[in-house]
Amino acid sequence: MPELERMLSHLGEELAWPRTPDLAASVIERLDEPAAEAPAVGEAPAAGEAAPVPRRRGRFAGLLPPAGLRRSLVLAVVALVLLAGTPFAAVPGVRDAVLDFFGLQGVTVERRETLPTTPPERPLDLGSRTTLADATDRVGFAPLLPDALGEPDGVYVRRGLPGGELSLAYRARAGLPRTRATRLGLLLTEFRGDISPEYLGKIVGPDTTAQRLQIDGRRAIWIAGVPHFFFYRGPDGEFVETSMRIAQNVLLLEHGPLLLRLEGAFDRDQAIRLARSLR
Repeated sequence: MPELERMLSHLGEELAWPRTPDLAASVIERLDEPAAEAPAVGEAPAAGEAAPVPRRRGRFAGLLPPAGLRRSLVLAVVALVLLAGTPFAAVPGVRDAVLDFFGLQGVTVERRETLPTTPPERPLDLGSRTTLADATDRVGFAPLLPDALGEPDGVYVRRGLPGGELSLAYRARAGLPRTRATRLGLLLTEFRGDISPEYLGKIVGPDTTAQRLQIDGRRAIWIAGVPHFFFYRGPDGEFVETSMRIAQNVLLLEHGPLLLRLEGAFDRDQAIRLARSLR
């Protein structure tokens, strides 16, 4: 929707970003705990498609405004409809104008002039702790690991979407500084973005960098600078309030059917190197 994006991009003014909460103490403690088995993840039923709305031609068609004006009115109406219906409209304090909207399979990114209230501090919930071998059997895809880092310090699987969501936790180390939001060096999340097209949501403010990239022919988005909001959507597509948290620098990457999310305190060049090392 390039015309709609251009129209929306002119709205809003910059606002200050809220304080970043500390969320990850429980995950750090759990990295030293033994992994536990968990039942496999089942697939959710696919939602049905809505029937197209037929076009009608009335006898007063000749009284309509000129084509150029009609087009502007249609774009304005479409913008209002999209903003009213989007899951972001359900987020408290985020009903203001959209400055930009884009995304990849599995995630949407929305830039807004006004940001939600900073969520309360909550433990970082990555799902059930497991082993890498068990996770490979449970998720509906072959996990990817960064060659540069080897096997993760913690492996987690979350239920709630087809195939499941795999999270790989890497401790901070030399060359991989600790992230304020997660207290990890790298949090790598993987899931089937082709069958869960809007599972993750991102809300960024005017001062946050959100840049479209191509990494070896794969679409990507780099989000950095001022921290941003991150949340999940439920099976019904609605915003899950308890999932919202503050995130730091993130690289989102399409990799075949997968959506990969790399979160850390690294810069863009290091994030791209990590992404290119995934095997």
